[in-house]
Amino acid sequence: MHRALCNPGETPERNFRIRVELVCTCKTEQLVGDMLCFIHHEEEEQRRNLGPSLLQTVCTGSYLDVQKTACRFHQLVKACWLVLPHSRRWRLTMLPCDRSCKFKMARAEEEIIIEIMLGVQQGDSDIFMSSQASEALFTPSTTWTLSCAVAEAKFFERMARRAPDGSFHLRCLQLCARILVGTCFSEYTLKTVVMHLLNTTPLSGWHRTRFLLRLDDIMRYLRRCLEEKRLDHFFFGNEKIPEVVLPPALQRAEPFNLFQHLAQDPDAQAQAMREFTDMQDRLTRMLLCNPGETPERNFRIRVELVCTCKTEQLVGDMLCFIHHEEEEQRRNLGPSLLQTVCTGSYLDVQKTACRFHQLVKACWLVLPHSRRWRLTMLPCDRSCKFKMARAEEEIIIEIMLGVQQGDSDIFMSSQASEALFTPSTTWTLSCAVAEAKFFERMARRAPDGSFHLRCLQLCARILVGTCFSEYTLKTVVMHLLNTTPLSGWHRTRFLLRLDDIMRYLRRCLEEKRLDHFFFGNEKIPEVVLPPALQRAEPFNLFQHLAQDPDAQAQAMREFTDMQDRLTRMLANDN
Repeated sequence: MHRALCNPGETPERNFRIRVELVCTCKTEQLVGDMLCFIHHEEEEQRRNLGPSLLQTVCTGSYLDVQKTACRFHQLVKACWLVLPHSRRWRLTMLPCDRSCKFKMARAEEEIIIEIMLGVQQGDSDIFMSSQASEALFTPSTTWTLSCAVAEAKFFERMARRAPDGSFHLRCLQLCARILVGTCFSEYTLKTVVMHLLNTTPLSGWHRTRFLLRLDDIMRYLRRCLEEKRLDHFFFGNEKIPEVVLPPALQRAEPFNLFQHLAQDPDAQAQAMREFTDMQDRLTRMLLCNPGETPERNFRIRVELVCTCKTEQLVGDMLCFIHHEEEEQRRNLGPSLLQTVCTGSYLDVQKTACRFHQLVKACWLVLPHSRRWRLTMLPCDRSCKFKMARAEEEIIIEIMLGVQQGDSDIFMSSQASEALFTPSTTWTLSCAVAEAKFFERMARRAPDGSFHLRCLQLCARILVGTCFSEYTLKTVVMHLLNTTPLSGWHRTRFLLRLDDIMRYLRRCLEEKRLDHFFFGNEKIPEVVLPPALQRAEPFNLFQHLAQDPDAQAQAMREFTDMQDRLTRMLANDN
């Protein structure tokens, strides 16, 4: 097979046709016995023995045809499926797709959709001619597009192997991808920027402690490229990429400008600069905890010293942090507890988790479990995570830390906030204990045969792959449990309550408002809330939908899909 440019001079080495040449297979025919040579046997004889020629099946003229090749691969997958062991447990449905092989595997309520892209390798390199459509609105069936996907995967694999523990380069990429939504920038643009920076910045500089500096580098690099109207493709003309094998022609090629369209269209560049400014604002909002925007969701916990002189007189070996010199404390007790778990005057989540981690490890040997179980401490920044193992049994435990608000059931949790970057002195409001007490109360008061938890479990299963979180459904169910008599949640009214849940959620989506269950709610018996939380304005969990019509439209579409999925699940159960 030989590659040929579709339009030489237009977009160098991006789109190709693959010319297929016949070669003599007479020697192979003598060895194998049932192979006919395409050159030295008559076409009629081949058709009589083998059916349509392979050239006719996958080529148009002398060129390899993407759609014909995909169709042939599609037929082979379908034919081979019945002899695979998976066919006894999964149901296969082939899905229509012109330039790939796409199919769905299903069993009970589980579905997996798989799409296989086809590719032709360029020699022994990591560059392929892919069946993926080009960026043009119409891609001829004999056009194959240059793909660097394998080369990119190898590049990021190498970085992952060489990066020290705590590297945040992929986290930076994920965060940047989130701020692109609704802009003219593609994810590939940001990926290219990050690859350029990864190739020039020491990997030690991508540690989590320098997360904000690297994000700033990414945004500065992108801004400079927009101003210069030039962003070079990472692989074209780049000879400094270890472990990635590039074709010599690609290494020697002129760097391809991904921002060529901006150089040719001043209006497009002006639009891109405006959208870049919006992206910067969006990034800032994501990173910062802004009191007033999300009231009472994220906190810092200030630690104040108190005099312990009286306690010292009673206990005997306690030094007062205020009235004893720091040197004396260090001499007698080692590092101050403040230094161990605080940053400045604020309780530090990561330092506290690290201290708890050390205590668990130190205490393990005196516990009776240590004689039967083997303990392995697992890395985790904001919690204490460990594995207990014996024989072929393993248990993984993660302990979240919390600071109680007074005598209430609300805690400041070590769990990360919804922002992609959570400072180590930020603690997140957690209603987990309050929720547990609420459901406990419902379980005690509910009659036998109550299906309220079954409703919640079933609804959680239809959320997979949607923009809705389990917490959204839990909030809806808690609101309904608090207003619907518990006798109405009996198994005989299961379908009615499911309908109530879906109607309630639909109404909230239409009104772009779903109130947090605990904020401003004074009608929750047996759950102790801080007075400030009871008096607070209800917090709208759908605030983002009120601010973004596209997000609301997407949520409505996904809600319809969820309804269809629920209907299918119920039909299968029946």
